[in-house]
Amino acid sequence: MNRLIFPVILGIFFSCENNDDSPIMGLSVLKSLSGQSGITYTESIDKWNDLKNRNGNSYIYQTTFVSWAGFGSVTELKIIDGIVTSRIYQEFRINETNGEREVVDIYSETKVDLGIHEKGAAPATIDELYNSCASEYLIADEKQNTLYFETELNGLMNLCGFVPKGCMDDCYIGVRINSFEWI
Repeated sequence: MNRLIFPVILGIFFSCENNDDSPIMGLSVLKSLSGQSGITYTESIDKWNDLKNRNGNSYIYQTTFVSWAGFGSVTELKIIDGIVTSRIYQEFRINETNGEREVVDIYSETKVDLGIHEKGAAPATIDELYNSCASEYLIADEKQNTLYFETELNGLMNLCGFVPKGCMDDCYIGVRINSFEWI
């Protein structure tokens, strides 16, 4: 379980460029939206497929939610040969006195009972996360939302989603990958 405790990346800066006047807004965003790395969605998915071809399709990743109100959760997913084989969930609150995370709920699922719990990130592969990024999050109306897409230096997506404009607290909707390793 110690693997589930890790520092949360606090400062990520984003930039949006949209120079394509294409009538298909989604396609335009996929080709132009990039974060600090400068890598677009289209470039990132190509890099992911290349990484997967070189390293295989078995990996572990974690996604985290941390609220400004002092609670959060970590979900770890294990994928073997392109199939989700386990999901581990840990919910915590931050102790106001010492700042430490205190576990308040935990579960572990295997291939047999995968997805029976409601809490936690959906049991999805990175390929499925890329699909939801393009089909659910980057298609959000840019007039009403701020879109975000960010990658690691190797091109792997680590953030894809949006925040409704004017929303103040815990508003991010989308994918957030904050730990990844090949196995």
